[in-house]
Amino acid sequence: MENKSVRFAKVLSFCGACIAFYIGAGFATMQEIIQYVASYGSQLGIVIAVNAAIYIYTDLSFATNGSRLKLERGGDIYKHYCGKYIGGFFDYFSALFCYACFIVMCGGANATAQQQWGLSNGAGAIILTVFVIATVIFGLDGVIQTLGKVGPIIVMFILIVSVISIFNGAGNITENIKAVDNNLHKITQVGNGNPFLSGASYAGFMLLWFASFLAEIGAKNRVKEVNIGMLFSAIFIMGTMVIASVALLAHIDVTAQADIPALILANKISPALAGFFAVIIFCGIYTTSVPLLWTSIGRIEKEGTPKYKIYTVVLGIIGCVIACFLPYKNLVNVLYGLNGYLGFALVIFMLVYDVRTKMSKTLVKEGEE
Repeated sequence: MENKSVRFAKVLSFCGACIAFYIGAGFATMQEIIQYVASYGSQLGIVIAVNAAIYIYTDLSFATNGSRLKLERGGDIYKHYCGKYIGGFFDYFSALFCYACFIVMCGGANATAQQQWGLSNGAGAIILTVFVIATVIFGLDGVIQTLGKVGPIIVMFILIVSVISIFNGAGNITENIKAVDNNLHKITQVGNGNPFLSGASYAGFMLLWFASFLAEIGAKNRVKEVNIGMLFSAIFIMGTMVIASVALLAHIDVTAQADIPALILANKISPALAGFFAVIIFCGIYTTSVPLLWTSIGRIEKEGTPKYKIYTVVLGIIGCVIACFLPYKNLVNVLYGLNGYLGFALVIFMLVYDVRTKMSKTLVKEGEE
């Protein structure tokens, strides 16, 4: 008889993969944290609560339905939620969006290399692209193995820098929150002052990242282990988001307008730490770039074929080149914000579908295995 007990090593692997996917250029550099969360000052808890609720529900739905439907390709999940035509739109749009986000990752790598190491324009993007292409060519199993190991390490170092920054700037937090509430620092913000919209947008663009990724993982693995790993990832991600937001607020006078706020915090602690943390940020960018490019290529060619490898190389290079000519901060604000709202619209279709198919019974059944 097959052993149905939960394998803790697999749970940790899925947890690490979800963390690593979530923590990309925007999170690791803290640029998306300051725009989505810290910019709301005393209301940041609302942003995180909305984001967390949507993240947990949608990811449970993706993995569970991917397993129940035995999907061969994760992107097919959209047609089950939305029907042939709207689902087809989301399938193609999400692949295009993931590719656009891959370009943002290249821009983040480029900005990090320029700000911290003074490298010429293009150097950071090229280094990132080479490693991403090499990983994506190995397919889904290689992606999970890579992300599962790197993700928790990145979170640990983000937490170290954030906690030390909070300790050093503790006396400024209350006053700085009031300044942010009064918009004294003119922070670039998603949601136009509405924390509910910001949380929905944040979760919205993330669910377009995770949909096909988790649906396919759920179809090819024990869904109970995938879901437990995802729930653990939510705790680590949202907890880190709270701590990082407070750290940014503690030093908002210097982080508000920075391209890479995380490096500003690290440099205030120690230039040597900042140099090392820049490498960690680079790793965070890499771990998100890999599944983004994998998702994009998977929409147009089956994994493992010669054409799949050719598309991976060609589209990887094109994305790298584009990133060298676009401003990183503006990319994060415009691309993530607008697409996040469209991604949130998908949640409505998901709720209708899950109620209709009584997904809750499926979850209970999986939990009893």
